[in-house]
Amino acid sequence: MAENKGLGLPQTRGEFKLRGLATGLLRDNAFKVIETKSKKGMHILNFGVETAPESTLYVTIQGVEREEVIYGKKAEEKGKKGEMIKVPWKKRFDQQPEGFNLYGLRIGVEKDQEGKNVTKTLVEYDAAETVYDKLTDGQGVFIRGELEFSSNKVNDEVKRNKKFNVKQLYLADSVDFETEDFKELNDFRQRIIFMGITKVDDKNDPRFELAAKIVTFKTVEDTEFIVRDAAFANILRKELKPYTAIDVWGNIYNKIDTDEIQEAAKFVWGQQDTFKQVKNNYIRELVVTGADPESIDKETYSEEIIEEALKVFKEFGSDNSNNNASWGQKPDDKESQDSEDDGLPW
Repeated sequence: MAENKGLGLPQTRGEFKLRGLATGLLRDNAFKVIETKSKKGMHILNFGVETAPESTLYVTIQGVEREEVIYGKKAEEKGKKGEMIKVPWKKRFDQQPEGFNLYGLRIGVEKDQEGKNVTKTLVEYDAAETVYDKLTDGQGVFIRGELEFSSNKVNDEVKRNKKFNVKQLYLADSVDFETEDFKELNDFRQRIIFMGITKVDDKNDPRFELAAKIVTFKTVEDTEFIVRDAAFANILRKELKPYTAIDVWGNIYNKIDTDEIQEAAKFVWGQQDTFKQVKNNYIRELVVTGADPESIDKETYSEEIIEEALKVFKEFGSDNSNNNASWGQKPDDKESQDSEDDGLPW
C-alpha cells in the first residue's frame, strides 16, 4: 500500500544491491561514536564496496540510542496482521516470546564451522559497531540497502546528497575482477517523478541528463540521473511529461576523476610534491538503463499537489516483478536469490 506520512504524499523509494570487496575500514573516520544534541549516543559507519576496478561505492550504517525497539511476529493466517511488541532499549538483547523477532538490519559477518553465514538481526546502532569490529578490508560482501536523497545549503548554494543506507549485509565469496566471467553487480531501482531529459554536449562522453524529483518523508528533492542509450532517452522524452511518476533502474558508478588528476600532474616538473597532496574527486553516476511503463502515475504528483503539500507541511509541520513490458534493459533479479528475507522482523 502507498505510505502517506509527513508531506501526505507517498514517498518515492529506492533500493540498491552490491557485490564486491570491502574497503576503507582502516580509515581513521570509518567508524564514529558521537553524542547527539539530546545526549544520546550515535554510531556511524561509512565504508566502501569495490564493485569493479576503480569503482568504489561508499555505504552507511547509522543508528542512535532510543527509548525502545520493536519485535514482530508474523500472523499465522494469511491476510491477517502480525503482532508487535515494544521492548525497552536496555533489554533489546533479552529473550523475547516465541516467534517474535527484532525489527532491524540483517547482518551476517561471521561464519559457522561449516562455512555458512551466521546471520543476526540488529538495530542500526549495534549493526554499525558489529560490522566495524568483524568486517575487514578485502573481504567479499553482498549488500542490499535503500537510497536516501537530501540537500542542504552551503554558502548560499544548495548541495544535493545521495546516501546508500545498508539494510542487509552478508559475507560473500571473494570477487576476482580478472576472471572472464566476472560481472559487476551495482544495481539500483528507484521510483522517480520525471521532470525532463536533455542531451549533454560532450564528445568524449555522450550522454543525457534525466531531471527528477524524489519525495521523502518531509521534503521533495531535485536530483539527476544519467542515460547513455540514445534510443531509450528518446522514448522517455516522447512518452513522459513533467510530474509523471515512474519506476526506473540501472547501475551505480563511483570513479575517480582521472582527467582532473592528469591535469594536476601537468603543473609540476618531475615527481609530484608530496606536501601538496591532491584530494581525489569522485564522479558518482546513477545510470538509468530501463523503466517500467506499467508503473506510470500521472495523477499523484502534479505540480499543484506537490506545491500544496510543501506549503501545508511548512505551515503545520505535520512491486516491480512484472518486467515483460519494460523500456530499456530489464533489471536482473537473479542476485535476490542470494540474499535472505528482507529487513522485516519475520
